[in-house]
Amino acid sequence: MKKTHILINPVAGGRKCKKQYPAVVRRLGESGVTCDVTVSQYPGQMTDLASGLAARGCETVVVCGGDGTVNEVINGIAGTDTALGVVPLGTANDFAANMGIKDINSACAAITQRQTKKIDLVRVNHDKFFAGTACLGFDAEVAAFARSRRVNPFLMHVAGGLFKFFSYRPKTVELRFDGQKCFGDIFLVAFSNIRSYAKGMLITPEAEYDDARLDICVVKAMPKRKVLSIFPSVYKGKHVKRKGVTLYRTEAVFIQSMGPMDLYADGDFIASTPVRLEVVPKCLEVIMGPSPS
Repeated sequence: MKKTHILINPVAGGRKCKKQYPAVVRRLGESGVTCDVTVSQYPGQMTDLASGLAARGCETVVVCGGDGTVNEVINGIAGTDTALGVVPLGTANDFAANMGIKDINSACAAITQRQTKKIDLVRVNHDKFFAGTACLGFDAEVAAFARSRRVNPFLMHVAGGLFKFFSYRPKTVELRFDGQKCFGDIFLVAFSNIRSYAKGMLITPEAEYDDARLDICVVKAMPKRKVLSIFPSVYKGKHVKRKGVTLYRTEAVFIQSMGPMDLYADGDFIASTPVRLEVVPKCLEVIMGPSPS
């Protein structure tokens, strides 16, 4: 196997990644995978590192981190011949799970076997990409709250969810796609290339990462007691049957709102409204696990 480059986010998963990545490097080496290792020094550096590796013809870039780290690397290798491997050492790890990578063991086995598949990406305003889920409304505000506090990310998402749930006010949003217009007050909107986000919530249970379609879940403004009644069903994807929840599927969507709203993709800020999202089919080669979703 040609040399593999591993990019490490030392703060991913509440610094879990920093403690566990040496074991990953050792296991890959024992399996015959020769690795160079780079530890990132600051947020956003992963994109530049990955872009440089792709430009030099690197065959495989492996990410040790979570969904946000994966997103940084994707924006450096999208549309290139460099394949992406993922070791899930972040907080949520939904992208890895949807690729069939559940833990360090399955990640190392997949990287060693190197079975790849081309998947779609979602382009944001012609210059950025995401591979998982982007959110507008409540979930985006929770993500912003968690990102602004550099402590345990999981606890901050829980705290942010509680705080924002009581303080959040519905926002007015318009979506335009396929000649349709969806306009109204929303609790949240999720734009997904995969089935789950936020540590296993099946927000778009029928989404496929290689169907050239973007799945959209609109949760309309509703009494908060109703939001609470719906919430548990998201983990099984049953929320889609509830009144006030609507799913759409399209190739591209234009989003605008009454006043600027921030769009967060895979936990990180990516753009503010107005914004255009467009699926780019088979834009990224990914090392798959044994049983991808």
